[in-house]
Amino acid sequence: MLKRLVFSIFIAFFSTFLCFVLLHFSKGSIAYANGVNSQSKEFIQRIEQNLGLDKPLLEQYKIWLFKALKGDLGVSFLSGESVLKLIKERIFNTFILGFGALMLLFLLSVFLALLGYYYKESFIDKIITFLAFNFFALPPFVLALLFVLIFGIFWKILPVIGSSDIGFEDDFLNRLEHLILPVLVLVLSHLALFLRIARNFINESFSQIFIQNLYARALREKDIYFLVLKYSLSPIVAYFGGSALSFMMGTYVVESVFAYEGLGSLLFKSIIFKDYPVVLALIFFSVLLAAFFTFLSDIVARILNPRLRRLDFV
Repeated sequence: MLKRLVFSIFIAFFSTFLCFVLLHFSKGSIAYANGVNSQSKEFIQRIEQNLGLDKPLLEQYKIWLFKALKGDLGVSFLSGESVLKLIKERIFNTFILGFGALMLLFLLSVFLALLGYYYKESFIDKIITFLAFNFFALPPFVLALLFVLIFGIFWKILPVIGSSDIGFEDDFLNRLEHLILPVLVLVLSHLALFLRIARNFINESFSQIFIQNLYARALREKDIYFLVLKYSLSPIVAYFGGSALSFMMGTYVVESVFAYEGLGSLLFKSIIFKDYPVVLALIFFSVLLAAFFTFLSDIVARILNPRLRRLDFV
């Protein structure tokens, strides 16, 4: 685990460098973000010089890297605010959306996997599989746009913009209402893959000899299902933790579609305007956060499965 953590830190820095290079060679400049398109080239160059964008690529990245290692993530080129402050303002919204959707996805995947096994090869099993894979066929942003059209424009029963209505920022029910569609999109777009993983592990558990022996001993079916669930949870939890980064990226995409005030909408806005400090900080933070959730899922898997505790921690 320690090796994986060190490797994750290396990947985080490499990801920021790769993102920095891609932004550097893409078209546009942060100098145009404040509506100065009609100004002279000399004026644009002065703005870039003030921001340090006239320096060589590697030198720009080196300056950011050394500051980041000291805990200084810099200041947003776009707003002039501290990057750390921008992250603190939005991280709670992203955490509530992402963690809430992940927990719902986990519970739903396990429940439907058990239900599918109980009604194996039946109409219910086929309906579950059909619906899950149909939602999976749509990318998250397409599914989000469909939900905006259906629930926000045609039926007009759910809010589709922001994390709360203006003036209702402290209203719990209002914020909860704004979470419904983003959470549904995240859960439904990932359900097929996670359901398949859960079904594979649960089916494998039912095929174990000790489970077959329990059936032979006429143990209550409810107790057998409980033991199977306990036996299957460890690898399922480990897989969910390993998928944290891809799920986080999906959360960012959904936030941008619903204009949800989280890290995702901030990231996409910063990419469009080439706001280097914000983009690099968010990429670095996201990779480290995903590594933390992977590490945490390994700990939980070891608690659920006593056999893993005897393995070397490193």
